Amino acid sequence: MNFAQLQYFLAVAREGKFSAAAESSYVSQSSLSKQIKALEEELGVELFVRTAKGATLTSAGEVFLEFATMTYRRYEALLVRLEQYSTSARLHIRIGALPLVSDYGLHGDLAAFQVENMNIQIDFVERSQQEIIRRLELDRLDLAILRTDLLSTTEYEWIDLVRDEICIVCSARHRLAHRKSVNPDMLRDERFVLLDEQSAVTARFIDKCRHAGFYPNIIFTHSRHEPLIGGVSQNAGIAALPRGLTRRISRDASVTPITCVPMEEPLYTNVGLVKRRGHALSPWAEKLYEHFRRAYPEPVGPEEIKGACGC
Repeated sequence: MNFAQLQYFLAVAREGKFSAAAESSYVSQSSLSKQIKALEEELGVELFVRTAKGATLTSAGEVFLEFATMTYRRYEALLVRLEQYSTSARLHIRIGALPLVSDYGLHGDLAAFQVENMNIQIDFVERSQQEIIRRLELDRLDLAILRTDLLSTTEYEWIDLVRDEICIVCSARHRLAHRKSVNPDMLRDERFVLLDEQSAVTARFIDKCRHAGFYPNIIFTHSRHEPLIGGVSQNAGIAALPRGLTRRISRDASVTPITCVPMEEPLYTNVGLVKRRGHALSPWAEKLYEHFRRAYPEPVGPEEIKGACGC
Protein backbone atom coordinates (compact mmCIF):
# COMPACT_ATOMS: atom_id res chain seq x y z
CA MET A 1 0.00 0.00 0.00
CA ASN A 2 1.27 3.49 -0.83
CA PHE A 3 0.03 7.04 -0.54
CA ALA A 4 -0.71 7.33 -4.26
CA GLN A 5 -3.18 4.46 -3.89
CA LEU A 6 -4.81 6.20 -0.94
CA GLN A 7 -5.11 9.39 -2.99
CA TYR A 8 -6.71 7.52 -5.92
CA PHE A 9 -9.08 5.65 -3.60
CA LEU A 10 -10.20 8.93 -2.02
CA ALA A 11 -10.67 10.48 -5.46
CA VAL A 12 -12.97 7.63 -6.60
CA ALA A 13 -14.92 7.80 -3.33
CA ARG A 14 -15.34 11.56 -3.80
CA GLU A 15 -16.16 11.62 -7.53
CA GLY A 16 -18.22 8.42 -7.74
CA LYS A 17 -16.65 7.57 -11.11
CA PHE A 18 -13.27 6.15 -12.09
CA SER A 19 -13.08 8.45 -15.13
CA ALA A 20 -13.74 11.61 -13.10
CA ALA A 21 -11.32 10.46 -10.38
CA ALA A 22 -8.58 9.90 -12.97
CA GLU A 23 -9.20 13.34 -14.46
CA SER A 24 -9.05 15.07 -11.08
CA SER A 25 -5.88 13.14 -10.18
CA TYR A 26 -4.21 13.94 -13.54
CA VAL A 27 -3.56 10.28 -14.39
CA SER A 28 -4.98 7.91 -17.00
CA GLN A 29 -8.05 5.92 -16.05
CA SER A 30 -6.23 2.64 -16.72
CA SER A 31 -3.39 3.58 -14.34
CA LEU A 32 -5.82 4.59 -11.60
CA SER A 33 -7.88 1.41 -12.06
CA LYS A 34 -4.76 -0.76 -11.79
CA GLN A 35 -3.73 0.94 -8.57
CA ILE A 36 -7.19 0.50 -7.03
CA LYS A 37 -7.23 -3.17 -8.11
CA ALA A 38 -3.78 -3.73 -6.56
CA LEU A 39 -5.01 -2.12 -3.34
CA GLU A 40 -8.07 -4.38 -3.25
CA GLU A 41 -5.91 -7.47 -3.84
CA GLU A 42 -3.57 -6.50 -1.01
CA LEU A 43 -6.47 -5.89 1.39
CA GLY A 44 -8.37 -8.98 0.22
CA VAL A 45 -11.66 -7.13 -0.19
CA GLU A 46 -13.54 -5.20 -2.86
CA LEU A 47 -13.69 -1.50 -2.05
CA PHE A 48 -16.13 -0.42 -4.77
CA VAL A 49 -19.23 -1.74 -6.49
CA ARG A 50 -18.59 -0.98 -10.15
CA THR A 51 -21.58 -0.34 -12.43
CA ALA A 52 -22.16 1.38 -15.75
CA LYS A 53 -23.28 4.49 -13.83
CA GLY A 54 -20.18 4.71 -11.67
CA ALA A 55 -18.64 3.36 -8.48
CA THR A 56 -20.04 3.21 -4.95
CA LEU A 57 -18.31 2.10 -1.76
CA THR A 58 -18.86 -1.42 -0.46
CA SER A 59 -19.27 -1.97 3.28
CA ALA A 60 -15.55 -2.75 3.41
CA GLY A 61 -14.90 0.41 1.41
CA GLU A 62 -16.77 2.49 3.98
CA VAL A 63 -14.53 1.11 6.72
CA PHE A 64 -11.40 1.74 4.64
CA LEU A 65 -12.56 5.30 3.82
CA GLU A 66 -12.23 6.32 7.47
CA PHE A 67 -8.67 4.95 7.62
CA ALA A 68 -7.64 6.42 4.26
CA THR A 69 -9.00 9.89 5.08
CA MET A 70 -7.26 10.06 8.46
CA THR A 71 -3.98 8.61 7.15
CA TYR A 72 -3.74 10.82 4.09
CA ARG A 73 -4.48 13.98 6.10
CA ARG A 74 -1.77 13.05 8.61
CA TYR A 75 0.62 12.45 5.70
CA GLU A 76 -0.13 15.91 4.24
CA ALA A 77 0.33 17.52 7.66
CA LEU A 78 3.68 15.73 8.05
CA LEU A 79 4.92 17.03 4.69
CA VAL A 80 4.02 20.58 5.71
CA ARG A 81 5.88 20.24 9.01
CA LEU A 82 8.96 18.70 7.38
CA GLU A 83 9.13 21.30 4.62
CA GLN A 84 10.45 23.97 6.97
CA TYR A 85 13.51 21.78 7.71
CA SER A 86 14.40 21.24 4.06
CA THR A 87 17.36 23.35 2.94
CA SER A 88 16.18 23.16 -0.68
CA ALA A 89 12.58 24.13 0.03
CA ARG A 90 11.39 27.45 -1.32
CA LEU A 91 9.00 29.51 0.74
CA HIS A 92 6.01 29.68 -1.54
CA ILE A 93 2.25 29.98 -1.17
CA ARG A 94 -0.12 28.54 -3.77
CA ILE A 95 -3.29 30.60 -4.15
CA GLY A 96 -6.19 29.96 -6.49
CA ALA A 97 -8.87 32.54 -7.22
CA LEU A 98 -11.92 33.30 -9.26
CA PRO A 99 -11.31 36.06 -11.85
CA LEU A 100 -12.48 38.84 -9.53
CA VAL A 101 -9.41 39.79 -7.51
CA SER A 102 -8.77 43.05 -9.37
CA ASP A 103 -12.46 43.99 -9.47
CA TYR A 104 -12.67 43.83 -5.68
CA GLY A 105 -9.26 45.39 -5.07
CA LEU A 106 -7.90 42.24 -3.42
CA HIS A 107 -4.70 42.40 -5.49
CA GLY A 108 -3.68 45.34 -3.29
CA ASP A 109 -3.84 43.16 -0.18
CA LEU A 110 -1.73 40.49 -1.86
CA ALA A 111 0.80 43.13 -2.97
CA ALA A 112 1.01 44.57 0.56
CA PHE A 113 1.78 41.11 1.96
CA GLN A 114 4.40 40.50 -0.75
CA VAL A 115 6.18 43.78 0.02
CA GLU A 116 6.36 42.86 3.71
CA ASN A 117 7.54 39.30 2.92
CA MET A 118 9.88 39.48 -0.06
CA ASN A 119 11.37 36.07 0.80
CA ILE A 120 8.02 34.36 0.10
CA GLN A 121 6.95 33.54 -3.44
CA ILE A 122 3.23 33.65 -4.22
CA ASP A 123 2.10 31.26 -6.99
CA PHE A 124 -1.25 32.67 -8.14
CA VAL A 125 -3.71 31.09 -10.61
CA GLU A 126 -7.22 32.07 -11.73
CA ARG A 127 -9.66 29.29 -12.56
CA SER A 128 -13.34 28.39 -12.19
CA GLN A 129 -14.79 27.68 -8.75
CA GLN A 130 -15.01 23.95 -9.48
CA GLU A 131 -11.39 23.73 -10.64
CA ILE A 132 -10.11 25.72 -7.66
CA ILE A 133 -11.99 23.47 -5.22
CA ARG A 134 -10.62 20.39 -6.97
CA ARG A 135 -7.06 21.70 -6.60
CA LEU A 136 -7.65 22.50 -2.93
CA GLU A 137 -8.85 18.93 -2.31
CA LEU A 138 -5.79 17.50 -4.11
CA ASP A 139 -3.46 19.73 -2.04
CA ARG A 140 -2.31 21.59 -5.14
CA LEU A 141 -3.37 24.87 -3.53
CA ASP A 142 -2.94 26.20 0.00
CA LEU A 143 -5.62 28.91 -0.07
CA ALA A 144 -8.34 30.08 -2.41
CA ILE A 145 -10.43 33.20 -3.01
CA LEU A 146 -13.89 31.82 -3.76
CA ARG A 147 -17.58 32.51 -3.50
CA THR A 148 -18.60 30.94 -0.20
CA ASP A 149 -22.39 30.92 -0.63
CA LEU A 150 -22.59 27.19 -1.36
CA LEU A 151 -19.43 25.94 0.38
CA SER A 152 -19.69 23.27 3.08
CA THR A 153 -18.75 24.56 6.52
CA THR A 154 -17.79 21.02 7.54
CA GLU A 155 -15.14 20.84 4.80
CA TYR A 156 -13.93 24.44 4.58
CA GLU A 157 -13.39 27.51 6.72
CA TRP A 158 -12.79 31.05 5.51
CA ILE A 159 -12.36 34.72 6.19
CA ASP A 160 -15.23 36.80 4.78
CA LEU A 161 -13.77 39.43 2.43
CA VAL A 162 -16.63 40.85 0.35
CA ARG A 163 -20.41 40.88 0.58
CA ASP A 164 -21.72 42.05 -2.79
CA GLU A 165 -25.23 42.61 -4.13
CA ILE A 166 -26.44 40.66 -7.16
CA CYS A 167 -28.16 43.11 -9.51
CA ILE A 168 -29.80 42.99 -12.90
CA VAL A 169 -27.29 44.44 -15.36
CA CYS A 170 -28.74 45.85 -18.54
CA SER A 171 -27.96 48.29 -21.32
CA ALA A 172 -28.76 51.91 -20.56
CA ARG A 173 -31.24 51.63 -23.47
CA HIS A 174 -33.11 48.70 -21.94
CA ARG A 175 -36.68 49.11 -20.65
CA LEU A 176 -35.60 48.21 -17.10
CA ALA A 177 -32.68 50.65 -17.00
CA HIS A 178 -34.57 53.47 -15.31
CA ARG A 179 -36.33 51.43 -12.67
CA LYS A 180 -35.29 51.77 -9.03
CA SER A 181 -35.67 48.02 -8.53
CA VAL A 182 -37.09 44.91 -10.21
CA ASN A 183 -38.84 41.78 -9.05
CA PRO A 184 -38.57 38.33 -10.67
CA ASP A 185 -41.98 38.60 -12.38
CA MET A 186 -40.60 41.46 -14.50
CA LEU A 187 -37.90 39.12 -15.84
CA ARG A 188 -40.00 36.26 -17.21
CA ASP A 189 -39.72 37.28 -20.86
CA GLU A 190 -36.12 38.50 -20.79
CA ARG A 191 -33.10 36.91 -22.49
CA PHE A 192 -30.22 36.27 -20.10
CA VAL A 193 -26.46 36.07 -20.48
CA LEU A 194 -25.15 34.53 -17.26
CA LEU A 195 -22.10 33.08 -15.60
CA ASP A 196 -21.98 29.31 -16.16
CA GLU A 197 -24.34 27.23 -14.06
CA GLN A 198 -21.54 26.06 -11.76
CA SER A 199 -21.31 29.64 -10.51
CA ALA A 200 -22.83 30.31 -7.10
CA VAL A 201 -24.13 33.64 -8.45
CA THR A 202 -26.06 31.97 -11.25
CA ALA A 203 -27.28 29.16 -9.00
CA ARG A 204 -28.70 31.66 -6.51
CA PHE A 205 -30.34 33.75 -9.24
CA ILE A 206 -31.92 30.71 -10.92
CA ASP A 207 -33.24 29.60 -7.54
CA LYS A 208 -34.82 33.05 -7.13
CA CYS A 209 -36.55 32.72 -10.51
CA ARG A 210 -37.77 29.19 -9.76
CA HIS A 211 -39.40 30.42 -6.57
CA ALA A 212 -41.23 32.94 -8.75
CA GLY A 213 -42.51 30.09 -10.95
CA PHE A 214 -40.25 30.19 -14.02
CA TYR A 215 -36.81 29.27 -15.31
CA PRO A 216 -34.84 32.13 -16.92
CA ASN A 217 -34.36 32.11 -20.70
CA ILE A 218 -30.57 31.70 -20.83
CA ILE A 219 -29.12 32.30 -24.30
CA PHE A 220 -25.42 32.45 -23.40
CA THR A 221 -23.15 31.48 -20.51
CA HIS A 222 -19.48 32.11 -19.84
CA SER A 223 -17.04 31.47 -17.00
CA ARG A 224 -15.94 35.13 -16.94
CA HIS A 225 -18.05 38.23 -16.45
CA GLU A 226 -16.38 40.48 -19.04
CA PRO A 227 -17.94 38.78 -22.12
CA LEU A 228 -21.34 38.90 -20.43
CA ILE A 229 -21.11 42.64 -19.87
CA GLY A 230 -20.06 43.03 -23.50
CA GLY A 231 -23.23 41.21 -24.55
CA VAL A 232 -25.32 43.35 -22.21
CA SER A 233 -23.85 46.56 -23.64
CA GLN A 234 -24.91 45.40 -27.13
CA ASN A 235 -28.44 44.70 -25.83
CA ALA A 236 -28.12 40.96 -26.60
CA GLY A 237 -29.65 40.22 -23.21
CA ILE A 238 -29.47 41.14 -19.55
CA ALA A 239 -27.35 39.61 -16.79
CA ALA A 240 -27.53 38.90 -13.08
CA LEU A 241 -24.13 39.88 -11.71
CA PRO A 242 -22.58 41.19 -8.50
CA ARG A 243 -22.43 44.97 -8.66
CA GLY A 244 -18.70 45.05 -7.92
CA LEU A 245 -17.81 43.05 -11.03
CA THR A 246 -19.19 45.77 -13.31
CA ARG A 247 -17.20 48.69 -11.92
CA ARG A 248 -14.04 48.46 -14.02
CA ILE A 249 -15.76 47.66 -17.32
CA SER A 250 -18.54 50.23 -16.95
CA ARG A 251 -15.88 52.95 -16.73
CA ASP A 252 -14.46 51.95 -20.11
CA ALA A 253 -15.42 54.71 -22.56
CA SER A 254 -15.44 52.21 -25.45
CA VAL A 255 -18.28 50.19 -23.88
CA THR A 256 -21.90 51.26 -24.34
CA PRO A 257 -23.19 52.44 -20.93
CA ILE A 258 -24.77 49.80 -18.71
CA THR A 259 -26.94 50.07 -15.62
CA CYS A 260 -27.24 48.02 -12.42
CA VAL A 261 -30.79 47.64 -11.14
CA PRO A 262 -31.18 46.03 -7.68
CA MET A 263 -33.73 43.34 -6.89
CA GLU A 264 -36.70 44.40 -4.76
CA GLU A 265 -35.71 41.67 -2.29
CA PRO A 266 -31.91 42.09 -2.18
CA LEU A 267 -29.84 39.10 -3.22
CA TYR A 268 -26.28 38.89 -1.92
CA THR A 269 -23.18 36.86 -2.66
CA ASN A 270 -20.08 36.44 -0.51
CA VAL A 271 -16.38 36.09 -1.30
CA GLY A 272 -13.88 34.68 1.16
CA LEU A 273 -10.31 33.47 1.59
CA VAL A 274 -10.82 29.73 1.96
CA LYS A 275 -8.81 26.87 3.41
CA ARG A 276 -9.63 23.23 4.03
CA ARG A 277 -10.93 22.63 7.54
CA GLY A 278 -8.54 20.57 9.62
CA HIS A 279 -5.78 20.83 6.99
CA ALA A 280 -2.41 22.07 8.22
CA LEU A 281 -1.01 25.11 6.39
CA SER A 282 2.65 25.94 6.06
CA PRO A 283 3.78 28.72 8.45
CA TRP A 284 3.98 31.20 5.55
CA ALA A 285 0.52 30.29 4.17
CA GLU A 286 -0.84 30.69 7.70
CA LYS A 287 0.89 34.08 7.83
CA LEU A 288 -0.94 35.21 4.68
CA TYR A 289 -4.24 33.91 6.08
CA GLU A 290 -3.73 35.98 9.23
CA HIS A 291 -2.72 39.00 7.10
CA PHE A 292 -6.17 38.90 5.47
CA ARG A 293 -7.87 38.31 8.82
CA ARG A 294 -6.38 41.56 10.12
CA ALA A 295 -7.19 43.43 6.90
CA TYR A 296 -10.83 42.24 6.92
CA PRO A 297 -12.21 42.23 10.47
CA GLU A 298 -15.56 42.30 8.65
CA PRO A 299 -16.42 41.93 4.95
CA VAL A 300 -16.53 44.89 2.60
CA GLY A 301 -20.21 45.64 2.00
CA PRO A 302 -22.16 46.71 -1.11
CA GLU A 303 -21.98 50.38 -0.14
CA GLU A 304 -18.17 50.25 -0.24
CA ILE A 305 -18.02 48.71 -3.73
CA LYS A 306 -20.96 50.77 -4.94
CA GLY A 307 -20.61 53.07 -7.92
CA ALA A 308 -20.15 50.53 -10.71
CA CYS A 309 -23.09 51.83 -12.71
CA GLY A 310 -23.77 55.14 -11.07
CA CYS A 311 -26.43 53.66 -8.82
